[in-house]
Amino acid sequence: MVELPLGQESIARTRKIVHVDMDAFYASVEQRDNPSYRGKPLVVGGSPNQRGVVAAASYEARKFGIYSAMPSVTAIARCPGLIFVRPRFDVYREISTSIHAIFKRYTDLVEGVALDEAYLDVTENKQNITYASTIARHIKTAIFQETHMT
Repeated sequence: MVELPLGQESIARTRKIVHVDMDAFYASVEQRDNPSYRGKPLVVGGSPNQRGVVAAASYEARKFGIYSAMPSVTAIARCPGLIFVRPRFDVYREISTSIHAIFKRYTDLVEGVALDEAYLDVTENKQNITYASTIARHIKTAIFQETHMT
């Protein structure tokens, strides 16, 4: 145990970090925006006819063993009914901006990892919420209400 001079607080404290990672982000955006894609195996990426690569796979596609960075020709071989969608990065960036605005309601200490992923230090947060898990639930709810994304 370390004794501190009288009147000083310990600078050692537990950090509270929230990790946000959207569900199959690009594919989920496409399924949100086009209801005919919902519940179907879908990938966002290049065409199997042009040496394309899978950028994102829906959960339905993942059941066939399809994953990011897989050659599109391999993906179509694993799931002949696979739907291919070209990426719409402008839309993904717009949604990412909205999500990051939600983060900023709680903390300015946001470290983005990708368009759909970030770490938030909520040790001292703008809402004065005690538990990081409570903040995470608030953020999850706000993201769904405002973007219809999970």
